[in-house]
Amino acid sequence: MSAILDFYTQHSPITHPGAYAHLYNDLPRELPALHQVIQNIYIHVWKVRKYNPEWLKGRTHEYESRSVAKSLSLVMAHNSRPLTEARPKNQKLIIDCRHFAVLLVSMLRSQGVPARVRVGFASYLEQSHLQDHWVCEYWNGDRWVMDDPDLLKHDITPEEFVTGGRAWQMIRKREVPDIQFGFSPHDRGEWAVRYDLPRDLAAMNKFEMLSGDAWGVAEKKDPMVNARDRKLLDEAAAVVGKVDTDFEAMRQFYDANDALRVPDTIHLYNYIDNKNKTVAWDDRPSA
Repeated sequence: MSAILDFYTQHSPITHPGAYAHLYNDLPRELPALHQVIQNIYIHVWKVRKYNPEWLKGRTHEYESRSVAKSLSLVMAHNSRPLTEARPKNQKLIIDCRHFAVLLVSMLRSQGVPARVRVGFASYLEQSHLQDHWVCEYWNGDRWVMDDPDLLKHDITPEEFVTGGRAWQMIRKREVPDIQFGFSPHDRGEWAVRYDLPRDLAAMNKFEMLSGDAWGVAEKKDPMVNARDRKLLDEAAAVVGKVDTDFEAMRQFYDANDALRVPDTIHLYNYIDNKNKTVAWDDRPSA
């Protein structure tokens, strides 16, 4: 287990704060207080769309900040106060749940706490289905604990959050209908899990991508999952589900599969401005 904990204690290129590491110097260590720090600087795009859509003008690119260093550079451009000080809402970075989870993972790793991003579906967001969502999972000394800095929830149960791999297995075993999982009340089904399972596998290998990033098997537009992809996803769900009992198998499986491994260039769909683009995933600011 020590090798696993060491792996998730070390930063990925995405979670490393880079030139902004000094902003973490005086951060609290308690989870509720860290949640508040993140709330000080981030605001979810759905809140902006609902209450202040005019703030989005000229700012849809903020969602596209993939690395924590890039996000923090934009945060400080809006307001250079310490992270522990709240900003006016219109000076917070406009992002989504993925950014909340990645930033908490970044802060915990900087404090020597093993942490990783999980991608899946939450039961506490929509009444009609389990909604696509991203959370943090950290090691508390005895077990992995799921934590949601976006919705301010601690010690989330497996019933409240279903990872992409487990969602896929539940569908394949016919434990639940595939329309229980989706991105909205109108966008649900097996295809949605096809997107989130590769994202969860990538995150477990410390490629914490954007919610709109797609590559390989996850970028296909056909809502029907073909037999070859279904077999590959069956295997992916099995290995990611055993990450803590067969860690090396998970790592080797990810490295060996081009259809699942994150390439240097990926496709990004910015759902805020409804634009598709091809980008290099590494957006870390130059020193």
